[in-house]
Amino acid sequence: MTAPSELTPEQKALLTTSVLKLSTELHVSRVRVNRVAIKYRSGRTHLMVTPEQWGVLQCFHTARRAPDVLCELISNRQSLPLAEYYELLIKAVDTGILQTAGRNLPPTVPPAPWHGRFHATPVLFLSLMAFGFASVFITLRPMVLPTHAWDLLIGWALVCLTTSIGYSFAASTLSGAGGVIYSPRWTNRTLTPHFVVDLDDTMMLTLSDEINVALARLAPHFGVAFITSIYLPGVLFPILLGLMYQLAPLGHTPLMALLRALYRDPLLDTSGNIIFTHKQSPALMLMARLKIKDKRFLLTCGGYTIVWLLLVFLTGSTLLGANAWELVEAFNNSGNLRFTAIVLLCAMGGLVLGAIGLGLSISFQFMMQWQRSRRKKRKEHQHEIPLVDTDVITKSLAEQVLFRDLSPADLSSLVGRLKPESYSAGDIIIREGEPGEKLYLIHGGAVEVLRKAPSGALETVANLSKGDIFGEIALLSGGLRTRTVRCTAPSLLLSLSKREFDALVISRLSRDAVETAVQKVAFLKRIPLSSNWSSAAISAFAKRSTFREFQAGEQLVVHGDTNQFFHVVYEGEIGVEKAGREVAILKSGDFFGEISLLQSSTSTAAVTARTPGRCLMMVRRDFLEFISRDFLIGLQFEDISSNRLGRPIFPLTHAVFIDDHR
Repeated sequence: MTAPSELTPEQKALLTTSVLKLSTELHVSRVRVNRVAIKYRSGRTHLMVTPEQWGVLQCFHTARRAPDVLCELISNRQSLPLAEYYELLIKAVDTGILQTAGRNLPPTVPPAPWHGRFHATPVLFLSLMAFGFASVFITLRPMVLPTHAWDLLIGWALVCLTTSIGYSFAASTLSGAGGVIYSPRWTNRTLTPHFVVDLDDTMMLTLSDEINVALARLAPHFGVAFITSIYLPGVLFPILLGLMYQLAPLGHTPLMALLRALYRDPLLDTSGNIIFTHKQSPALMLMARLKIKDKRFLLTCGGYTIVWLLLVFLTGSTLLGANAWELVEAFNNSGNLRFTAIVLLCAMGGLVLGAIGLGLSISFQFMMQWQRSRRKKRKEHQHEIPLVDTDVITKSLAEQVLFRDLSPADLSSLVGRLKPESYSAGDIIIREGEPGEKLYLIHGGAVEVLRKAPSGALETVANLSKGDIFGEIALLSGGLRTRTVRCTAPSLLLSLSKREFDALVISRLSRDAVETAVQKVAFLKRIPLSSNWSSAAISAFAKRSTFREFQAGEQLVVHGDTNQFFHVVYEGEIGVEKAGREVAILKSGDFFGEISLLQSSTSTAAVTARTPGRCLMMVRRDFLEFISRDFLIGLQFEDISSNRLGRPIFPLTHAVFIDDHR
């Protein structure tokens, strides 16, 4: 799961607070049984999704927030895996398919006027006929090498012309199938300058139409090879080189487009360039790319590569064999290879070097992406002390469980009493055992909470950052500090004295309510489940949850009943029974019930109190809203539930839903 710092603030807002709406300028096509292609017409951007993902995007026909939709999907047993859901939304917004206020749309790209339209049947018939005639005549007629430089020049010009015609035929076939043509132009960046068009809209076509577009690009090359083998055999050599390139298993050649159409489903946009990964190392990114490839496609490409190399070798051997004696005689007489042999060797060497260069280019791109990610992460981890902004402070305090019930006027008064204090990295702010006289709000920087181990050494128990509060427990209890807090970076803290805390907070809220809230927060900060949650998330959980007391022998969950609560054991012991046998004992910090809430399923275990105690309890609706409003916590509970089940919890199937209560 990605760390929060690896998402931009804009992306975090998209997943939490932004209102999203499905664009009305969409072209949607069911290109395969399990693939739906979506195009934002104005921006010429595409998104390849599954039918289930398209169903999720349709939930945004009316303007809605991502957490609200997710909560509804989970309730209706229609949720995608959460990382997939978040990835889908981010990429849908990037392509303009989902839109939100304040986010720039992709620039408008008008389609090019294109009057040619070829229908599928003639294209398929002519392509197969050109392939058949060319294969027969090239095989049966003897091949000869060019005898003059003009033969090479004419052949080169024909390759340029044939490639241009191939793109024109492909564009007309695409247009005839209902696609749109973009950016017709002449390119000089290759050894064979030619006319080219962007055929990106091919992804909106069905399988048969996609095959026809690829064949339309190949057909002119086979047709010209057939004609030159009869009338201009001396020009056939450069024509064959051009044909071999078009048939090469490299990049965006028409043969590769044909293999992709035949042997691989279109690549899902939520499968590549994965945002929610553990670490962006080159090896991990490469493995992620390989995992999303179709194995059948990889095997086909590997087998075809061998066939293609063999074909290149046999063609070259045939050409050289036809003039073998002349080559030997010329070599003996002049001490040099013939010009045509040099050209052939250079061409074959160029193909090999091109394949090696492609591999190095891909490796270089992976390495550069990894380095950019590392530089970005280091930069984001550099803490800067911001200026004191009263609006930011007020918003931060309103998210804290201690202060969220105060009126706006009381919050403003509280902000006015806060005093800024600057600290350097390594400074001790409070020490364990000292009297508690102040509460601190971190406005900038970072601190660590330390406790004294039995050995006497200090060990870190928590790391706090901007927006977190510490020191409140001693103010409420009137006792001594229970932990030491030390700065890990230059920090700006805002302090509030005990006298002002009592006057501004305790006087307006009941002490019992404040102490209960602090109890919850302190408990949540120290248990493994929530120790890494943000201050706002802990406050939200404390606000939504209530204490439930239980007695020894009390049944908290009945086998076969629909569970409506998420429980975290605060104190006491709880037993989990299956088939009359106790399978687990839960203690303080353990939790249960999340799987049945996420699956809307009945319980397959009985949960009974072994001793008196208390639980923090949250009803199903509040629990689903809580995990939906913080994507990191949602991902955490998805991981926990999947590990307990031994399989991914999302998407749900029609199989029996299980709740292990572990």
